[in-house]
Amino acid sequence: MGNWEHPGHLSDEARAFAVAARRTEIAVFCEMVLPRLRGVARSIGYALTEHGSKSRDLDLVAIPWTHKAKPAEDLIDAISQTCHALTGWGYKANDGKIVQKPHGRIATTILATAEIHLDLSIMPRQVEAAEASDADA
Repeated sequence: MGNWEHPGHLSDEARAFAVAARRTEIAVFCEMVLPRLRGVARSIGYALTEHGSKSRDLDLVAIPWTHKAKPAEDLIDAISQTCHALTGWGYKANDGKIVQKPHGRIATTILATAEIHLDLSIMPRQVEAAEASDADA
């Protein structure tokens, strides 16, 4: 999502409050919702881990873990639906736009709550690489 800065009119104390409030909300989310997201990811063949500072948003990385890992779009939908069920949110940002990242990774953003954005990165499944090479043959 790029660098994020608080509005210029905020005092140093107000900025510190905003950062502490966001970190606290992310900590509560990690305690109450993240275990369920991990379970959903696991049920469709992915391991889900945290990454980053957790001060502005929550960065998650999904790694295909089993031979039966479903397509990335299925994982995105499952995480969105689970967030919606648990927080009332779970909306895909930017019309669900998926961005290509280094090493074949893709990324998207899910609005998990009014204040928490999940930056979800998903590593490619090996079956996708095999399917692509079969199609080239």
